[in-house]
Amino acid sequence: MGELRSTVIMKTDIRGFTNTVGRLSEAELSTLLSEHKQFILDLVAKQDGQLVKGEGDAFWLTFPSVTDAALAASAIQAELRLEQTGKSDDDRLAVRIVIVLGDVLHQGNDIFGAPVNLAARLESVTPPDEIYLSQAACLALNAAEINTSYVGEFSLKGMTQTTQVYKVNLQHRTRVLPDQVIVISDLTNYNIYAKTHSIQQVEQVLTQHELLHKQVCQKFGGDINMFIGDACIMLFDSVETALAAVDALVSDWQAFQQTHQVSCAMTVGMHKGDIYLFRTYVYGEAFHLASGVQVLASKLTPAASSRTFVSSQVRAEIQDQDWLARLHLVDVPPKLRERFQFLEQFAVYDLIAPT
Repeated sequence: MGELRSTVIMKTDIRGFTNTVGRLSEAELSTLLSEHKQFILDLVAKQDGQLVKGEGDAFWLTFPSVTDAALAASAIQAELRLEQTGKSDDDRLAVRIVIVLGDVLHQGNDIFGAPVNLAARLESVTPPDEIYLSQAACLALNAAEINTSYVGEFSLKGMTQTTQVYKVNLQHRTRVLPDQVIVISDLTNYNIYAKTHSIQQVEQVLTQHELLHKQVCQKFGGDINMFIGDACIMLFDSVETALAAVDALVSDWQAFQQTHQVSCAMTVGMHKGDIYLFRTYVYGEAFHLASGVQVLASKLTPAASSRTFVSSQVRAEIQDQDWLARLHLVDVPPKLRERFQFLEQFAVYDLIAPT
């Protein structure tokens, strides 16, 4: 026997999911859906949200209040943006979220009624990255906690009357990640390689480049912040974990180079400090310095060789004697010292390959 009661419903949906499916293998799709579901559940649980059902990329959830639902929805949009900082709109996951309020029949593990139909219809006019509300939901939330604005009236399919729609005004704030080990990798000779080889060969290089970075981040607990052309920015919590990840990355890349006769070597720069994320932007003095260390490595490295430079801030936190033994102070020529002014602040060390 079902129970009819007033219910706050949230529906989430990934934008362009059909196109996303076409670009992923079965294993990649399974991982994406599993991670996305856990991401949604972790955030809605903080506002006492409960999952009613999931339909692949879409989820139906209920909340004790509209305000709770709106806070959870805002957290989802904010965290999703921050986790994908630096990705283009085509590459990142974007969700649209709808919140409605009304009398709903709860039967088994499902919900039925006019509000459920309204949520499905309202979703069709909700843009990616937005949170749309029905009029009833908007009137019920706490205006002191949630800022909203009127979107307009819509003639929704299956609805006899026009529907007034509102949205949550999201605030984008800078996120500070303290004491991060910032690792920036870049390929040498990539532009020349891209001009002198087929598209298929270039795609093979970029595919392997992306795969190896993802593998070391997964194995050593790092996060890929973004790919920029043939460069990658990774973040780690621990210096020695970052060193192990870079060691594996460079070793695997060199093996790929030899097997496929690829002339692009890899240079890596590593520094430690606070990093700032805003929307798709990454900034901060530590990020700038990590980039400088990587560029210095590229300037002092033969074109066909791979090399990793780390700052003295990174070296200062190393406890393992084996790592310390592999770090050799870099003797930077005077002309380069004039260009790389950060060398007045700290020294740079070369991570020598293990013997």
